[in-house]
Amino acid sequence: MHVELAADISIFVGANNSGKTSATQAIQMLISGSKERFSLYDLSSHTWKLLNELGAATAVGDATAQIPHITLDLWFEVTASDLYLVIPILPSSAWQGTQVGIRVEFGARSAFELLQRFRKLRSEAEIRAAALEGGAGNYIPWPKSLTDYLQKELHNEFEFRYYVLDRAKFDDNLSEVDGYAPASIGGATSGAAVLKSLVRVDCLNAQRHLADPSSTSTSGGGRSEDLSRRLSRFYQRNLAQREEDHRALKALFESEVGLNEHLADVFAPTLKRIATLGYPGLNNPKLKIKSAINPTSIMSQDTSVHYVLGDGAEAVVLPDSYNGLGFKNLIYMVVEILDLQAKWVEENEDRPPLHLIFIEEPESHLHTQLQQVFIRNVLGLLKIEGDVGGVFSSQVVITTHSPHILYERGFTPIRYFRRHIKEGDQTTEVLNLSSFQKGAQPQGSRFSAEVSEANSL
Repeated sequence: MHVELAADISIFVGANNSGKTSATQAIQMLISGSKERFSLYDLSSHTWKLLNELGAATAVGDATAQIPHITLDLWFEVTASDLYLVIPILPSSAWQGTQVGIRVEFGARSAFELLQRFRKLRSEAEIRAAALEGGAGNYIPWPKSLTDYLQKELHNEFEFRYYVLDRAKFDDNLSEVDGYAPASIGGATSGAAVLKSLVRVDCLNAQRHLADPSSTSTSGGGRSEDLSRRLSRFYQRNLAQREEDHRALKALFESEVGLNEHLADVFAPTLKRIATLGYPGLNNPKLKIKSAINPTSIMSQDTSVHYVLGDGAEAVVLPDSYNGLGFKNLIYMVVEILDLQAKWVEENEDRPPLHLIFIEEPESHLHTQLQQVFIRNVLGLLKIEGDVGGVFSSQVVITTHSPHILYERGFTPIRYFRRHIKEGDQTTEVLNLSSFQKGAQPQGSRFSAEVSEANSL
């Protein structure tokens, strides 16, 4: 699968189960460098078949066996002023061009040793099962097959590997020439560090947990509580860092003074009665109730979002739960995007030049107009004063089934995922509409029909 991302925004379109979410997850997981995020289910069903055939074969071919792996090739467009950022992945000192690449591979540490360990464990298990009273019967002990073994041992048997790619060894479709063997960057740690220095990937998932306020679910509060909690986290991460904001500190100080006076007045009778009991004792000190207002946690303590209808004395303030899911989803996405960007910016000297943000199905609960408002303004949210025209940039990738989002952005950013069945296995072809040329009328009509079918699912 080859996907070319636009410099600003790309839109993934396609039928359900055409590979849009799988593509975004694969990019995130492979760039993360975390083995724990992978399971055997991330390998295709076709791969499972190949693995079990290897496990069922004799050990004669183990020395030359090839264990299937997952590979991601990342290509970056660079200018002369950006070369210092990509020095670790330049294929040679004589390199010329505008594209540099790095390959991430998640595969077996040693195919031979993996197969040997599997065969030894299976043989020992079969011997123990046969020694049971009455024999093994229909019982098949673990590991039943190579996939059964890897379901448990994948993280021990597989590792990440990183390679420098030479653009001259690839054709126009970025398919490598026969016999090409890319140079290894080195150990997994150094390769991961190089990749981390180039790109950061974040994702705003489709499931944003904005539940109905009347929900009786025990998994969490209603949607108003969820949104308020998200804004509280945003406050703690970003707004509370302004320790020199004396206007805010003055307001908190005055609030604390007023609250202390109120507490002293309210608790005075109770404390007076306690004093008659001779408590707390030593030299009979007095008790005093004081507030403990913490500026860094003020948003998480009895603070919630409200909506104001009207102006001045005529204004009506309504709890957050009285607003619709669509508007709440819009607010949630904006806050989440700003927070993800703030984390990227905070990396300062270690900040990678590219920030890739995936947003899944932003149209959830949104009316047509709000869908268009969001997609029209999402890039404006990511503009950072001082970064415009510099080496740092944000790219947005959106997966959607909404024709209104497509209408607002046009055909250029669309990447259409089309399913293919090859020898009983599903594969995906990604069409880049920015390079789509209008040909004969039947071809254009067929493509339009396919897009319409995808958006209707």
